[in-house]
Amino acid sequence: MLRHPAFLAAVFLYAALWAYEAWSEGPGGRYPVLQDEDRYTQIPLLLLAAGALIATNFAATRMHRHGAEPLCGVLALPLWRRTSAHLVAALPPAAVAAVLTAARIAHEASAPTAVGSPSPVELATGPVVVLAAGCAGVALARFTPSATAGPFAALLLGAVVLAGALGVRGMKWVGPVGVESEFAAPLPTDLMHRPALTHLAYLAAATGVLVLLALVRAGARTLPTRAALVILAVTAIVVGAVQYRPLPDELVARRADAEKHPGDRQRCRVARQVTFCAFPEFLNRAKDWEQVTDGILGRMPAAGQSGPYAVRQRLFLGGDRDGFAGPPPLRAWARDDTRHDTPGAVTVGTPWGTDDIGGGEMLAFAVRFADRAVAGPRREDEPVAGMLCRARAVTVLWLAAQATPQTADALRSLNRRSVGGIALTTLDSAQALSVNGPEVQVVLDLLDRPATEVGDRLEASWPALSDDRTSTAQAARLLGVSAPADAEQGSEGTSCAAR
Repeated sequence: MLRHPAFLAAVFLYAALWAYEAWSEGPGGRYPVLQDEDRYTQIPLLLLAAGALIATNFAATRMHRHGAEPLCGVLALPLWRRTSAHLVAALPPAAVAAVLTAARIAHEASAPTAVGSPSPVELATGPVVVLAAGCAGVALARFTPSATAGPFAALLLGAVVLAGALGVRGMKWVGPVGVESEFAAPLPTDLMHRPALTHLAYLAAATGVLVLLALVRAGARTLPTRAALVILAVTAIVVGAVQYRPLPDELVARRADAEKHPGDRQRCRVARQVTFCAFPEFLNRAKDWEQVTDGILGRMPAAGQSGPYAVRQRLFLGGDRDGFAGPPPLRAWARDDTRHDTPGAVTVGTPWGTDDIGGGEMLAFAVRFADRAVAGPRREDEPVAGMLCRARAVTVLWLAAQATPQTADALRSLNRRSVGGIALTTLDSAQALSVNGPEVQVVLDLLDRPATEVGDRLEASWPALSDDRTSTAQAARLLGVSAPADAEQGSEGTSCAAR
């Protein structure tokens, strides 16, 4: 099996996909959350599952395809025993899948930016899927000797997974893996709901059904074999149905409490003048947040700083069934901050990275923190700003973008995907902080200049540049760049026009 061209091709594609992922994100782009990475190991293993299915099917039908099946009648070994040997041959591909899974999760866990912990059950699921696919190839050979049956079954396997990934009703857990939305924010382990152990039991029962089907079809029709087949089939159906139980009430209450009162579940650490609070599994991410806050505070004049500062990780689970997000519980968050002695804490989410999603969250946090540093603490009853205007917008956005190379890249990427300015949501809620196009263009021009030079100009003209009554054109001149031609018209039709 390990030398079969179909399985070798699958291993090559797996290695190529892994190499491409490593190359595209780069060593500095890895911010793995291990309780998500464990299930991400399963999807690439579907390549090995398809290769194992085709390889075992071709091996089990080789005699028929070569016209040598009549010669098997003279063998002393009955067909069901030869079928057992083919089934055992499905174990080495599963072992290769287990080795690749261990190597992949070890690679992710070795990143200094890794947070969380993987689930052994999720890690075991991928190799079991490869084993089940290999057994399916043998069982299929006992029902039809067609050489096209194996490839068509592999395509069917992919179609089932795709249907589950696209949200086709009732298909998520019928297939080999349960695909989650890639846009969903990572959650602490105790707030996740994946029936991983139940699904593994379902796969084990289904694998047993495939094994016994192959043996019965090959002539092993003893009463114990048939009874075991019935028992395993019923088990697979029952366990498969159990996977679709709704969210437990206790978990719903725990999620609501974690959303509105995150401070009760978090640990904090202080670095210089910033207190970072996060869910225990994500506390190591504070090192990455600190790079952003240091980059912002390091460019601000000492007289303009109004510390101490606080950063608190939060969750927002308020999207409705139609995918429309609601407003975040800002008042509950403010009360929670006050109760835990971190008033005015800046919100940061669980996503983080250099891709579009993680980079957007990285930039949004940087802008929120820079706004807090420039504008000072906001009263609990003060309305949250929805738009940054004029000179303050330029100052805040430049401080945020220049904080790290990643935040600068995130701004450039977001600007390419936006029209007329940028909008930075708070944890994908209905609340967002926007910056108009002219101010964004000024900041992009500033990023092309030495940060030290811009920082010196910022310090020299701090009172004017931190005041949103100063125009964008004036801010551009003070910072040494040309103002866009539409600098004065950029606020028309927005909340900035009334200021």
